Amino acid sequence: MLSIRELRDRAVIRPIKRAVEDQLLDLPGVTAVDIGEKQVGGRGVGAQCIVVGVARKRSPDRVWPGTHIPSDVLGIPTDVIEQRPVLQHAHRAAEDSVALRGRGFDHDGAVTGGAAVAPCRSVELVPPEVRNAGRYRRTGTLGALVVGHPPAAGTMGLTTFDVACLDDGWAVGDRMVDPTTGHVFADLSRGALSGRVDAAALTLGCGVDHSPVIPHIGPVTGQCAAYPGERVRKCGHGSGLTAGSVTSVDATLRVDHGAALGVRVLREQIRVDAEEVFARPGDAGSAVVNDDGRIVGLLFAGTRDGATGFASPIVDVLAELDVELCVQHQHLRV
Repeated sequence: MLSIRELRDRAVIRPIKRAVEDQLLDLPGVTAVDIGEKQVGGRGVGAQCIVVGVARKRSPDRVWPGTHIPSDVLGIPTDVIEQRPVLQHAHRAAEDSVALRGRGFDHDGAVTGGAAVAPCRSVELVPPEVRNAGRYRRTGTLGALVVGHPPAAGTMGLTTFDVACLDDGWAVGDRMVDPTTGHVFADLSRGALSGRVDAAALTLGCGVDHSPVIPHIGPVTGQCAAYPGERVRKCGHGSGLTAGSVTSVDATLRVDHGAALGVRVLREQIRVDAEEVFARPGDAGSAVVNDDGRIVGLLFAGTRDGATGFASPIVDVLAELDVELCVQHQHLRV
């Protein structure tokens, strides 16, 4: 847990970081701008600073003149770390995917948070996005259940834009499938890829049984803002149940969304760090939940080693999609 002094120092740094982050992101190789504890020799020195993530650290003599990251910004020290955020969806060759079971809505058991989800449509991908060129289906996680506005919109599930929409060829009504069974159980209703949110809402099919719980975590009890030092968990299709700690709510990231959508900048995202693994490919769309059962964010990206995950604040996700969380404990049916 951060001390009062550390929280106060971050509050002082925050407006300065916001003012200069675009200039820093424009420097070659910069992937993220954040606030954190300055590290020297792998150990924290107790001082808060502006943390600049780069794809690869280089010695000063190998950096072009005028492109150096400054040692401080308006008196605030900087720290440079290697960090390359990547989307946490997974790809599976279309011919290797489970065959779709019919065109109507069907599903074995209740749909809950943590379920696997994939668009029925496949897309053509080439290296380096995949190892071998071909048609692929993208997979991720349905994080939690929500209700749309107006209520007649029905019960929906949350996932990420990059999982449900794939690219700029998406359309409302695109069918969604459980990639582990082939059952079609939802269709795409809403999507948002903005400076604060990577999210989508899927309307569950008529008659599809569902329950507002997340396996291994329990009932969803509500929503709240994340705060640094808080312990959180997530249950995703890629790595199952994992736990970590919120280390920042100030991460601004450059994330590659593929050839069709390009590199997007998402600001003031939640960073979660774990001792081993927090997120793996296939976990995109997982709900990040605190010890009270309240969702704080929707996971969309992470680092290649799996130790760090990034999530959009749940308050922003719900506002941009115009939905609210299902928090009823009883079993529901649409």
